[in-house]
Amino acid sequence: MDGHHRGQLNMTKLYWNAEAETLAAAALRALHTRKLHTALNYVATHSKFYQAKFAGAGVSPNDFTALEDLARFPFTEKSELRESQLRDPPFGEHRACASAEIRRVYSTSGTTGRPTYIGLTAHDIAQWREVALRAFWASGLRPGAIVPVVVSPFVVAASYADAFETVGTCIPIGVNMTDRLIDAFRFARANTLLCTASYPLHFAAALQQRGIDPKTLGLKLIFAGGEPGASIPSVRQQIEDTFACRMLEVSGNGDYSAMAWGECEHRLGMHFCGQGLIHPELVEPDTGRVIDIVPGAQGELVCTSLDRECIPLVRFRTRDHVVVTHTECACGRTGFGIRIIGRTDDMLIVRGVNVYPSAVRDVIASFAPRTTGVIEIQLHKPPPEGWEPPLQIKVEHTGLADRLTGLSAEIEAKLREKLIFRAQIELVPDGSLPRYEYKAKLVRKIYEG
Repeated sequence: MDGHHRGQLNMTKLYWNAEAETLAAAALRALHTRKLHTALNYVATHSKFYQAKFAGAGVSPNDFTALEDLARFPFTEKSELRESQLRDPPFGEHRACASAEIRRVYSTSGTTGRPTYIGLTAHDIAQWREVALRAFWASGLRPGAIVPVVVSPFVVAASYADAFETVGTCIPIGVNMTDRLIDAFRFARANTLLCTASYPLHFAAALQQRGIDPKTLGLKLIFAGGEPGASIPSVRQQIEDTFACRMLEVSGNGDYSAMAWGECEHRLGMHFCGQGLIHPELVEPDTGRVIDIVPGAQGELVCTSLDRECIPLVRFRTRDHVVVTHTECACGRTGFGIRIIGRTDDMLIVRGVNVYPSAVRDVIASFAPRTTGVIEIQLHKPPPEGWEPPLQIKVEHTGLADRLTGLSAEIEAKLREKLIFRAQIELVPDGSLPRYEYKAKLVRKIYEG
């Protein structure tokens, strides 16, 4: 299931790796059973972290004989990886290869805590490139793509660059360099953009402030990921109309794989593209119970490394709350599809109702063009008291005065209908709330501590 070199590329092939991406269910099960057995033995032999975890849970690789046996093994929490690195910096006790074999190092964003450092061997780099190419190809990456990539200390931009350089052309761009990004389109003929779901409208506003019509930029394709929202029809339509382009959703994670999910032209949901490299599970967030992957199932995404040397992970809790959109697709890919609803660790509990900030934003974004889609949920007290209704939410409007009458009440009613909680909406002018070039911060704590 190796990737393909540039000389084999053509515009008409349907898949980056047809053998992997169209693997039948029985063959995938057999492949992952075999690879999981090898992976569990590898960490038990090479990782002090997993030696201790397995001993503490009373399990060993010998206990794994069928796919269902994976549920007997303990989860890996992000907090455990941070603690492991504090005990044995910089890569932690979970490092499973010699330091001399590490060829690339990332740090995570640290948005929910202390940054963690992730090492990749040459083999790991090749595997991340492979799964990224499957996902991006599914979402429309083809020869001729010219892609500006924002280079930052925490985004795994190099893995994206590897994929783009394999197929097309990559233009490294510095962080917070809006003018350089604009120039990449105007003068270097960039035509593709990888960004968060909330960034395109921020970028469009920056263009318009400079007197540039977004439609003249030559942008043909947007890969949107990093946060929920790219699949909302109203948001997607607004962005596609603004730039006269197509937008498809992709997703990955700096811990288990930079990119692993890609939406095909049928837009049913993001296909799993990590066959043979990553084993995904769906679990009930509170109990950890494994949930069958069938259309409509919802749960937390958990991932296990199948072929990784430096930082292999066993049952890593991504904290992404997802819904399975489909298990069959006309494109022929057999990887099941998902949409990301939100993060289980960002969830608010309003009178017993689970509320995801991204879902709140999605409802409010459906009121475009009267709203910009930019919101801020304000918590004036710590939870659980701060979660008591009505939630205070600031919502940007677009200044269409003749269409603002009753808008607050409409939004409040829609939130009650769709998400079953009560909110108090404060409309503020376009540009009042902060913009973020990386992940949008939807909740603001208006209290100390």
